[in-house]
Amino acid sequence: MGNVRRFSAINTKLRVMRSRFLKDSDYITLMEKDQVSDQIQYLKDHTVYGQVLQELHDLEDIQQVQIQLDRFLITQFKKILKYFTDNYEKFYKAYMFRFETEDLKLYLRALARGEDLSKYEKVSMIRDEYYSFSIEKLRTAKSLDDFIEKLEGTKFYDVLYPYRHEDYSKLLFYMEMNLDRLYFNSLFESTDLLGKTDKNIYTDFLSENIDLLNIEWIYRGIKFYNLLPEELINYTLPNGKLFGYKELKELCYGTVEDLKAKVSKTPYKEMVNEEKDIDLFMEIRLQRHLYNMFRNTFTKGKLDLSISNAYLHLLEFEIRDIISILEAKKYGLSYYEIKEYLVRTIKGSDE
Repeated sequence: MGNVRRFSAINTKLRVMRSRFLKDSDYITLMEKDQVSDQIQYLKDHTVYGQVLQELHDLEDIQQVQIQLDRFLITQFKKILKYFTDNYEKFYKAYMFRFETEDLKLYLRALARGEDLSKYEKVSMIRDEYYSFSIEKLRTAKSLDDFIEKLEGTKFYDVLYPYRHEDYSKLLFYMEMNLDRLYFNSLFESTDLLGKTDKNIYTDFLSENIDLLNIEWIYRGIKFYNLLPEELINYTLPNGKLFGYKELKELCYGTVEDLKAKVSKTPYKEMVNEEKDIDLFMEIRLQRHLYNMFRNTFTKGKLDLSISNAYLHLLEFEIRDIISILEAKKYGLSYYEIKEYLVRTIKGSDE
């Protein structure tokens, strides 16, 4: 199937699928609800997510809502996959590696808290057959060393092996950075499966995402983990758009103030805007930057890979916002406080 026919068909389908996303009015209604149970009931009764939440009977269980919404994301991903064959299908299957990585992070955080991994049996984002490791064996791990040994023979083993006897204080930061590095490197390799135009589109997105992640990691590494410059530069991601090795090295060997000064002169300046607490809002600003990029991409509607890529990320951000709204209500945040933690800007929410 030629690119024009391929993307004409899928773009039409994706516009219909995106029309079922939450409206601004849905966001406002959710934020105005008095209880988490009322919010979840609204999602069940009035949104597209009702199809995966109907079997949810505990209307206070935010974790189960997140699990079901993440699985909804996987379902949408599989719908897109049906439109692709040959190398494009292989490329999108490589995207599944992302979900393995996120699940591993979940388990590593649970281990750090001293939790029993067997209780996470029902929280995995993907079905067992999509894992490159035995998820059942992984859930029986009683220590970090045991956990890592059960990953032997996978891409993850070599990345995590050096940390099996380390203290947890810096451990999660190191391991999560290395897992993300593995994921982004794998994605870059997989772009060789694409045609020239689509490869350029996707690598451009990846490069911008990598810039943002590197800024965030270096900032946190300096401010909260007191990492040496040599350590920091070794953990940064390659293939950035504006921040190559030279620029990253300058950030790593500088201070937090140096970083803020350099970043403030780039299109990423909002990341270090000091009108609000940078520590508290840096991650959400990163996500807003990407959200706006994908929203603009989707609106342009070009006959290439960009629309399907944008759709998946916009859906991820919507799911993240839904969970943020539920969590914020659980902890008693006000309507206006909740808005501060959303990726999407909601029109009419100040009326």
